[in-house]
Amino acid sequence: MVLSALAWQLSWLLEKRAYKLQYSAEIKEYSREFHIDPYLVAAVIHCESSNRHTAVSRAGAKGLMQIMPDTGSWIAEKLGEEDFTEDELFEPKVNIRFGCWYLKYLLDSFSGNRKTAVAAYNAGPGNVRKWLNDEKYSKGGELDSIPFKETAQYVERVQRAYDKYTKLYANELG
Repeated sequence: MVLSALAWQLSWLLEKRAYKLQYSAEIKEYSREFHIDPYLVAAVIHCESSNRHTAVSRAGAKGLMQIMPDTGSWIAEKLGEEDFTEDELFEPKVNIRFGCWYLKYLLDSFSGNRKTAVAAYNAGPGNVRKWLNDEKYSKGGELDSIPFKETAQYVERVQRAYDKYTKLYANELG
């Protein structure tokens, strides 16, 4: 009995180490501001940057939520942020705020469908719209399959991370 309880605690601690919850204050603040699920934000941060605010992708996406500089400029304009510079994408508060706004934009664009919005976060909304209009990939307005292997894997990783964050931090972001 004691050994199984210890094993369970060790497992729990290892999972929390693998799925860290950093920047919880910013995640709470901006997910509330834009009315999105904070666990989704944590999952995207985990999958995009492993919580490294200095992360830069091969394509040039920056920060925790891996925002492309052009997308960052567009979001800054939509939010009325003057004098935005792409280096601000390395600032957790700016990056998480912009990422939350963008996730909300994608969720609204795709009728609140999380899987579709997450696919669009990775592959771009233009690609996802094409897939939704192609019977090979979409049935009844829902993505049935994703033709980009990287995006299909990304959607699965975000869902796994989302499940972990909701389990591990059930009362910490709500």
